[in-house]
Amino acid sequence: MKKLVKLVLFSILFGTVSSGAVSQARIQFSTDKHDFGNIRETNGPVSHVFTFKNTGKAPLVIQNVETSCGCTVSEYTKEPVLPGKSGIVKATFDPSGRPNYFDKTLTVISNAETGRVMLNIKGNVEAKVLTVEEQYPYSIDKVRMKSGTLELYKILSTGTRTENLEVINTGTTPAIISFENVPAHITVKADPVSIPAGAKGTIQCTYNAAKKKDFGVVSDDITVRVKSVKGTLTVRASIDEDFSSLTPAELEKAPVAAVEQPNHQFNTIKKGSRITGKFEIKNDGKSDLIIRKITNDCSCVQSSIAANTVKPGKSTTLTLELTANDSGEKFYGTTVITNAPKQFKLTFYLIGTIE
Repeated sequence: MKKLVKLVLFSILFGTVSSGAVSQARIQFSTDKHDFGNIRETNGPVSHVFTFKNTGKAPLVIQNVETSCGCTVSEYTKEPVLPGKSGIVKATFDPSGRPNYFDKTLTVISNAETGRVMLNIKGNVEAKVLTVEEQYPYSIDKVRMKSGTLELYKILSTGTRTENLEVINTGTTPAIISFENVPAHITVKADPVSIPAGAKGTIQCTYNAAKKKDFGVVSDDITVRVKSVKGTLTVRASIDEDFSSLTPAELEKAPVAAVEQPNHQFNTIKKGSRITGKFEIKNDGKSDLIIRKITNDCSCVQSSIAANTVKPGKSTTLTLELTANDSGEKFYGTTVITNAPKQFKLTFYLIGTIE
């Protein structure tokens, strides 16, 4: 009897059997596109309701609505929609921090014949007018800066790179910017040296990677003085080894870093636990593989390497030890920099869940 009841309920919900054929639900939207036109970022989220009708012969059930962006959320009719009846899918777009044109999709998944239907929302976000404090959030006395960090990425180990940081003097008198504790591989100056009241200027920084003699992501703190007030400007660079001068013959004889398994998956552990992951790094090349540097994304991970120099055909072991200080699903990355031209950066992950 119970089996018969279940069969009847299933037939009512997902279709009825007639003459050997299954009647199905059909979903038909009045429109599958909506243009919001121009909207203002300051006005907050906007919504549009898409209306659909079940033109089939069985109850229609929307199982899920997937959005192409976290900026878009959906609400939809949860209960079964009977033949001839209507339902809705509501799309809400949040323009906060998303100026300019947008074009997003919503995928409606149901038990209808089509299975999936794509809806589209688009429009243009008019950016809010930022205050001086919002445009230049970092300040030293009356001088405000776009950031307290100057980023210089992808510098070759033999090269230099120059970047500018925009500043503004919000005071009523000229501001003179000077610098202290500047390392030898960095040249920094203000342009102009004396910034008039209410005027903009730049801090120009030139980074000499050859003098730094390091690899990977590195940072230096420079003291910035405005009158008697001091602040810190962090200069961060990413230095890649320059292999451009190697001849074809030298590349043929170069080391080759090979990793069979770069991920260590651990089961759910409790906060405070310790996890150890071991990774083999093999040299498939024809000259010595040198481990130049190892950096961990999190201070909760400690790394060690069995040997910094690996002969051709040999291997070394990287050991990562995690102290679980946080909770949730985690991806802890460690970068190993080598002298292998084809793959000089290796990334390893400890992956798992911490209660």
